[in-house]
Amino acid sequence: MLMNLIAFFEGESETPTNNDGWIMWVIAGVLIVAMVLMMILPQRKQKKRQQEMMSKLGVGSIVTTIGGIVGEVVELDDKHIWLVTGSGENKCSMQFLRQAIHSIEPAPGSPEAVAEQEAKSEADEVDEIK
Repeated sequence: MLMNLIAFFEGESETPTNNDGWIMWVIAGVLIVAMVLMMILPQRKQKKRQQEMMSKLGVGSIVTTIGGIVGEVVELDDKHIWLVTGSGENKCSMQFLRQAIHSIEPAPGSPEAVAEQEAKSEADEVDEIK
């Protein structure tokens, strides 16, 4: 159909013919496959990132929730986490679903935190040189 329209506008044919109807189905199929791939692949990538982030979750990790609450993880189970927020005598313990986690910073002193700090200091040194 698309080829017929192109030929029609170029003046090769007075009326579009239905001889190449299979081309329309091929183009429609390719467009549908491309649309499905563009929808599914980013979702899989995001789910993988979320699973990697949750694997870093542990007691002592600093967590930011989707509501913007920042706290330290004090307890975990399969569905919930317990955070302690505040400072001094104003500490408060809260329970959240695991799905409410937006970002995780590794626990201070953990190997991940040490590696992250070293990478950050190296990046700062490179910035100072430039």
